[in-house]
Amino acid sequence: MHLRLFTIVLFLTGVGSGCCTCFNASSVVAVDAHIERYVFRKVRSQSLYSCASACQMSSVCKSFNFETKTRICELNSNRSDQVAITTRPGFLYSDINHWPKSLAGACWGKCSMSRCYLDRLGRASCETEFQGCAAPPAVANAEMHYDGVYEGAVAEYTCRDNFMMCTARHSRVCQLTGNWNGSVGPCAQYSWDNPVRNSRFDVPCGNSRSFKVAMNITPMADKTLKTNVYGGGNIQYHIVFRLDENQLVFNSLTSGVWGTEIKLSPVPLAVGKESLVEIRLDQGMFMLSVDGSSIHNFTDRYPNVIPEYIFFGGDAILTAVYITM
Repeated sequence: MHLRLFTIVLFLTGVGSGCCTCFNASSVVAVDAHIERYVFRKVRSQSLYSCASACQMSSVCKSFNFETKTRICELNSNRSDQVAITTRPGFLYSDINHWPKSLAGACWGKCSMSRCYLDRLGRASCETEFQGCAAPPAVANAEMHYDGVYEGAVAEYTCRDNFMMCTARHSRVCQLTGNWNGSVGPCAQYSWDNPVRNSRFDVPCGNSRSFKVAMNITPMADKTLKTNVYGGGNIQYHIVFRLDENQLVFNSLTSGVWGTEIKLSPVPLAVGKESLVEIRLDQGMFMLSVDGSSIHNFTDRYPNVIPEYIFFGGDAILTAVYITM
């Protein structure tokens, strides 16, 4: 990565000499550059110089980011030879080991794994430095973004395509205790493109007695197709499309025992023709529709059982399956 350099000359008082020396930062400051995820503290600084000074006064600080517009100084616990620098307009970046030690004044080398500060008389004292939270917990099938681990840092989670977040909360915040508050996730799959035949589709996020599954189905032969809704080890809802007999059968199975069949004709599917088959469970009723037309309502015989997954089997092509809650 090629970085433009920011030219600045600092006039520093020579320690014990009474004279001034010049420090040219053009070779150590990168423009529009930033290190992410290692910010352990943010402070407001009047200048790049005071930001570098704040970094020097913390034994944890290895580098810093300085936002020129807001004058926010971000102290990092890592440096550019260990992690990648990213492009970020409006920021200046520098490793602190390139800066004069005199920036820390009486604080230089004073505190170990802590932060130094000067009182009105220039006397140095040490206080505990919050080194940040650990990296925020990952969530499967989600992308995570956070700029640092300082107190108040926010980790944002975004589920990848075809997945949905199972919690209303999509973020966590770094606390002074070193922990990230709350919980997020998981990300559950709710949409499948071109799934294989005889597939199982889990009801996303669980713990719901209402949902709708939409399936684009193209029968390939005059044979039997079936769809089952499973819950608690039983089949709550069983549909058989008997294309060879032009008959629909509805039933349920519990503890290995089938209930009473309900039979209807005709079958609203045709070989070689794609149809939108929708099954909805709402207020204890399974409702079947095909291509927008209502076919049959089936009372849930086990209304206290939570549906877990849907199975579709038979000689047909599925181009899409989509479950909404």
